[in-house]
Amino acid sequence: MQTENEINEPNSSPCQMADTDPAYHGFLPREEVLTLLNTLLSAERAGAKICGDTLQQPEAKPWAHFLEQVKQDEVESCRGLIFSILLLGGHAGTDVGDFYEKCMAIADLPARLQLLDKGQLWVVRKIREALPKISHPGVQTQLREMLRVHERNSGTFSPTDPAMAKQNSDPDS
Repeated sequence: MQTENEINEPNSSPCQMADTDPAYHGFLPREEVLTLLNTLLSAERAGAKICGDTLQQPEAKPWAHFLEQVKQDEVESCRGLIFSILLLGGHAGTDVGDFYEKCMAIADLPARLQLLDKGQLWVVRKIREALPKISHPGVQTQLREMLRVHERNSGTFSPTDPAMAKQNSDPDS
């Protein structure tokens, strides 16, 4: 029983909620978010390198606009991911994903670009799964933009109609 002079001290202050681990609130812990962001960064580097190296091949000319657009978007995604990693106090890895080797091992250019397109869909799926579990508003904003770009780029490759890939990847269309 309390006496008149005793003060009830709260067990936890609502002001301290911001200092708690995001996992306490049902979000991914910071380390898991950093792992995800570095995994995506590795994949985006692979995509940019695939596009850049494929653009060097003469037979890629019909798909040059598509490849250049995807390459630019992948590079921009890398910048955003690095910013998000640093925002969370993490370290951005330097790996290029295994996806690069898988794609470049495919000599048939349309088949390689179809696999690249599937890679865009993989990124879309990963971001959609993670977004509701990420608490940091800056990271959410960056991932939403990356999702928008990957949704625009995915499904745009046409192995039989390079003009369709150009039209669908053109942000002005």
